[in-house]
Order: sequence, then structure tokens, then C-alpha cells
Amino acid sequence: MKRQSEFAKNILFTGAGFTKNFGGLLAEEMWSKIFNNKRVQDHTRLMELLKTDFNYESIYHQVINGNYTDEEKASINTAIIDSYKILDDIVRKWTFSSGSPYPVNIYGVNGFIERFVGNHETGLFFTLNQDLFIERHFNSVMVGLNIPGVAKIPDNHKTIIQLPLENDDFKKLPTDDDLNANPINLISSRTLNYIKLHGSFGWLSSAGTHMHVIGRQKERLISEEPLLSWYFSLFKEALFKPNRKLFVIGYGFMDRHINGVIADSINDFNLKLYVMSPSNQLAFFDKLNSIEHGGIIHRAVVGYFPYKLLDIFPQNKSESHAWREIIGSYFEN
Repeated sequence: MKRQSEFAKNILFTGAGFTKNFGGLLAEEMWSKIFNNKRVQDHTRLMELLKTDFNYESIYHQVINGNYTDEEKASINTAIIDSYKILDDIVRKWTFSSGSPYPVNIYGVNGFIERFVGNHETGLFFTLNQDLFIERHFNSVMVGLNIPGVAKIPDNHKTIIQLPLENDDFKKLPTDDDLNANPINLISSRTLNYIKLHGSFGWLSSAGTHMHVIGRQKERLISEEPLLSWYFSLFKEALFKPNRKLFVIGYGFMDRHINGVIADSINDFNLKLYVMSPSNQLAFFDKLNSIEHGGIIHRAVVGYFPYKLLDIFPQNKSESHAWREIIGSYFEN
């Protein structure tokens, strides 16, 4: 890996709840899209499974790794892809307007994201999201967006006029040989490096197949894909530095491999966590205490912001008290 500078102290991390602020789909909504998919409804066993397990990642794992026919496996895979297409349809049609059901001030959001770029440091924005909201809507005259190791999709033309991805737009990820021949450059000067730890809609594996880092074997799936393996090592490298400050939006702390890195950073490097979530505080901390590494993570939370993005960046573009609170607690502390 080639790197020009040290990592910025402030690091952004998002999960599905981030895009939910703009009408995106959470896990239970992804389940319903899969359940209602015609390909799935043609298979009795898949429908019965879906009616007893409401975790779509668990369902995917059971079907792909279980005693199911090739046709059933193909159908669940197609349903997953179709669900991500629906999500991208939601994302690409979102606009900041008075008639929008999610009128979040995108200019305020983009200004917030810009703050994670260091002066001469390498800015990092990690996400578990596979949607294309940031690619389609992050726009800045001051800051560039770099997706290391793979070309950005959709291209500028399709972004501007909100076109969906076609099959030819999908990008094949680099192989080990590709990465060895062309080491990844993390850009530091006025650029934010956007790291999609679980891959992305619109990406094909290095073998040329559709890939989904979902289910119960995420660590294995990541380790088998060279770029994602490198991304995960970068996540650890970034957090395994003294006194990092991780700002978390929309992540429910349900991924064991992610929580393990966060917990190690807390124990060994004094990582501090700042969490933005509309969840009730009691429910949030009760949930933390019920998961592996939850007690460690609980200890490191030094900022909690019980807001939606609309509360912070309202439609009228005013400076909200919630935004002033975040500035004082996170950026100026």
C-alpha cells in the first residue's frame, strides 16, 4: 500500500441507517423485497424459510450453504440483486426538495462529510453500505471522493441525470496479481477515501461473479476477495493508532468482525466513539450490553446524538442546535 501521509484523527463510519435518512432500506425492509420477489415465490421451500426467519442475511446463508437446489440458490441470489436494484432506484431518485418525504439538506450533509478530510492527512470514510448514495449524491467543489482500487460508478453522466446501472457498468474487482502490479494509492490532499468494507452494488468479484458480503461468513468472504481483504486490513490499520475518534452513523453494532476491531482499538489505543442514532438511549445501551464486545464498546462511547440527519440538517438550511452540539462535542473537542 502506498500512502502519502498519516491518517486523519477523525474517521467516519456508516451503516444502513445512514441511507435510511434518505428513504433507504433497513434489514427488515430488504426481507420484504426478497419475500415479494416473483423468483422466490415460485419456490415453496424458500417461502416457508422466509416465514420462519426474518433475517435476510441468515436466509441467504442457509440457502447458499444448505441442502437447496441450484435453482433455489439462483433464485435467492437473483432476489438479493433485485433488492439492491430497488434500493438504488430509491437512492438515485432522491432529491433535496420541499416535496421530498426525506428533505434532508444535502448541502449540510456534504459539508459534514468534508470535515473528515485532514489538512495534509489521509481522510477516511468507512462504510458497510453497499448502496450508491454517496457516489450519487456527495458533491463538493473542495473535496474529491476516492474509492481505492476500483473505478467509481455510476459515471458523472449517469449521476447527473439519475440513470440506473446497466450490466456494462458493473466493475470487476482486482485480483491479487492486479493489486501487486498496481499498488493502491490512498490520496491525501483534499480527498476523502471512501472504503466500502462489504463491497458494493455494481461490483463483481475478482472472478467476475456477483458478490454479497452478507450472512454468517462475512470474515471468510472478505478474506477471499483481495480488495475487500485489503480494505479490512486498512480498517484495522486506521483504528490501531492512538486516540482515534470514530463517528458512527446508522450502524447497529451487529457485525462481530467489525466489533472485534473496534474493541481492540478501544483496549489498546484508546479509541473514542461518537454515535448518531435516533434510537432511545436506554434501548441502544441495553442492546450494546447484550452483544459480544458490547461492554468494551459501551465504555468507549463518549458522545451520543439521538437524531436523524433531518434533525441536524433541516430543509430550511438553518443551523440546528443538534449540529452545534456535534461541532462542539466532536470536531472542537
